[in-house]
Amino acid sequence: MAKMQGLTWQTFKKNSMLAPLFFCIGFGALFSSGYLLRLALRSPDVSWNSKRNPEPWNEYKDKEYKFMSVQDKSKHYAKPPEY
Repeated sequence: MAKMQGLTWQTFKKNSMLAPLFFCIGFGALFSSGYLLRLALRSPDVSWNSKRNPEPWNEYKDKEYKFMSVQDKSKHYAKPPEY
């Protein structure tokens, strides 16, 4: 089985400049996997158990949906419509 050059420990020792590349790729893969997991578990658009919670979007009536918000919406309360 042929190995790719640069992916063995011996070539990694010789070319230590590859360390930031592997670190950045690993960090990006870890961050994107974590964000996908957050979307799958915490998003009101996804319902894993429709019998327990048939309308998951109603859980967010009093919560902020955005990941990061610049404004404080707690002072500007408007009653959401009932569907």
